[in-house]
Amino acid sequence: MNQLAGIGKAYRSKLSRVLEQHAGVITPKIVAEVLGVSTQESGRLLARWNRRGWVHRVKRGVYLPISLSSTSTEPVVEEPFLIAESIYGPGYVGGFSAIKHWDLSEQIIETVTYFTRKKIKNRNPTYGGVKFRIKTVVEHKIFGLKTLWVGSKKISISDPTKTIVDLFDDPNLVGGMTIVNDVFSEYFESDYYDFDLLLSYILQIGNKSIFKRLGFLLDTGFSVSDEPLFALRENMSKGYSIFDPATASTCTVSKWRLKTSRSWKMLYDRKK
Repeated sequence: MNQLAGIGKAYRSKLSRVLEQHAGVITPKIVAEVLGVSTQESGRLLARWNRRGWVHRVKRGVYLPISLSSTSTEPVVEEPFLIAESIYGPGYVGGFSAIKHWDLSEQIIETVTYFTRKKIKNRNPTYGGVKFRIKTVVEHKIFGLKTLWVGSKKISISDPTKTIVDLFDDPNLVGGMTIVNDVFSEYFESDYYDFDLLLSYILQIGNKSIFKRLGFLLDTGFSVSDEPLFALRENMSKGYSIFDPATASTCTVSKWRLKTSRSWKMLYDRKK
């Protein structure tokens, strides 16, 4: 990291003008638009600011500003969703980040989860001291989104029901089905709960293991009528699926065509 150094009154004024209009990520295009210069000139300005330690280069064409009052060259990320969107978009904020946004858990998770269409090598990067978890998904799984506005920037986030479906699609997002169960319990008791929408989203996402996981969970720990359980069983695939990829699957539940752990099987048997 470069050491902080003076950038001169004129350069500081230009950088201040950019930051007044664009908190968070800055790019050559943004600098060019704010200052009314060419992209070549804006690129040179960013390179100069980077050498002097006033912006931090995240990747080619993407920079994080260092506070003009800072005594350190370590960037402070105030809007991490903008970082994820700028680097990995198009996509959406999901997982624990969406869980926290919709108030579906009291757990404090600082990692930002972002679903992208891009193929990424480093799925757990850190920018400005903030940890990110990046998950690549196919295009047909990008739906069920709401809009967040961060300043003048529009960012997509999974709606409460899509957030839940994503967890059932990949329980490892939050560390396994025990945590999925805790989050689903909050969702189930909230105004967000909508079984018909859940069913629609599961059909759209195209993973039939979700029908089994959700059915088993409802059957084991929730008071529901037979109708939703029948709808889920009607859409199940014939083979056996893993209930919780985070645990050893030593038992089976034939009704839901699942392989599961002994502890989950005991919970299920106790309910029956």
